[in-house]
Amino acid sequence: MGRSRKDVRAVVLTHGHIDHIGMAATFAKSGATVHLHPADAELAAKPNTNKPEKTLPYLLFPATVAFVGHAIRSGATKPDPMPPSVPLVDGGTADVPGRPLVRHVPGHTDGSCVLEFRDHGVTFVGDLLCTIEPRLGRGDDPQLQSRGSNKNSNVAMQSLDKLVGIETKVVLPGHGNPWRDGIDAAVMTARRIGCR
Repeated sequence: MGRSRKDVRAVVLTHGHIDHIGMAATFAKSGATVHLHPADAELAAKPNTNKPEKTLPYLLFPATVAFVGHAIRSGATKPDPMPPSVPLVDGGTADVPGRPLVRHVPGHTDGSCVLEFRDHGVTFVGDLLCTIEPRLGRGDDPQLQSRGSNKNSNVAMQSLDKLVGIETKVVLPGHGNPWRDGIDAAVMTARRIGCR
């Protein structure tokens, strides 16, 4: 892209799981501010404290095996220490380029957030929703992450209510392809599919 690490002014984390915080320390060393909801500060600082709702049979899914293998190969077992972070505030606007509106949507983690970039017509939903079927890892309709990844899937399902009023058409999940039919259709599909 013709940019250096020093060009990155802010890292905005949708939640504190190791697969999302990986570059935060690297960019912080180059001067970027790191933004994270305070409810995920401990999780980000101590990734081994992550406790999903269920582990079996999810650990046996081909997509889970592939993901865990990739994470280990990429250094997830020896992360850099999490740098200090600026708190993301529910209903507030993050003081970062693009000025996204922050919505706290617990369930995947305690501090999961959705970031709405109204001026760009894009909403980052983090891991509240994914467009990859969690068992096989193939592209699919928007749905909640699996019970093997969520801290509390019932709370995540309730957090879908907090997406009402978002008008952006492009939905960017943390895992999977973009969804271009808007938040309302994504939420309706996730509710239909339910918690797996």
